[in-house]
Amino acid sequence: MQNKLKKKIELSKILEKIEIDRESHETIELLDKYHSNPKAHVIGITGPPGVGKSSLIDKLIVNCRRKNKTVGIIAIDPSSKRSGGALLGDRTRFAIDPSDDGIFVRSMASKNYLGGVSELTFPTMSIMRSSFDYLIIETVGVGQSETNIKDIVDSVVLCVQPGSGDSIQFMKSGIFEIPDIIVITKSDIEKLSNQTFSDLSGSSSFFKSINEWDIKIILTSAQNNIGIKKLYEEINTRWVWLNKLNKLNHYRSKQDLEWIKRCVISEFGLQGFNKNIKKINYLKNPFSTIKLIRKKINY
Repeated sequence: MQNKLKKKIELSKILEKIEIDRESHETIELLDKYHSNPKAHVIGITGPPGVGKSSLIDKLIVNCRRKNKTVGIIAIDPSSKRSGGALLGDRTRFAIDPSDDGIFVRSMASKNYLGGVSELTFPTMSIMRSSFDYLIIETVGVGQSETNIKDIVDSVVLCVQPGSGDSIQFMKSGIFEIPDIIVITKSDIEKLSNQTFSDLSGSSSFFKSINEWDIKIILTSAQNNIGIKKLYEEINTRWVWLNKLNKLNHYRSKQDLEWIKRCVISEFGLQGFNKNIKKINYLKNPFSTIKLIRKKINY
């Protein structure tokens, strides 16, 4: 237990370092080292505020720990307008045992970064992915432009609330292009959840036609523990599929390149990216690559 506690303290120090000093040579080497040694199945849990994401994560954690699997959680919170920090960063929304050394929670502010994530999500994910069996990323919410979670995780779980009209809005906005599993939360409200299931099932041809993976729609209730085991099993089925067909490395390489592109555009603008695109030579280590690109562009 002492050894596990020590590892959690060390992990906290590393994550603090990348927040404070992520441009230094030492930090970039550290990020590349962890990025090159992935372990976890990275799962993104997204959906509108109030849909029940945190409650669902609580129940997933229980299932993971029953199998003696370790779980890391990145909780992306709205930013405080006054401090810029995570507004809900006290982590109290997760009903986890603080003495459980197999669980680690990291809160971070979105800092008004679009996409339901934070600018630090990718480097934080790269560190934590090497330390746990499962890494769950809970987004701030999901809107018409907030689909960046797909570029960070291996599997996206989209949460839909029964009777909210979310399913119609998601179809209009293109959100259904990102999920690998669709979860209808609060399905103890039977009539509404069954109607939502029917609406989504009727549109299944749309989101299945743009995805090689067979997307399942699962009815859940965190309060009554309905569908949680089925969701956990489907997440594991997805993991087997990703590894068996060698999809995982392909997806992760694409994510690395997307992150590099976003960094370049953020610093030098779209014009700067288009002008210098030929200078981007991916070295398999995204953090070293972006440092090299900065040197070439600034030279």
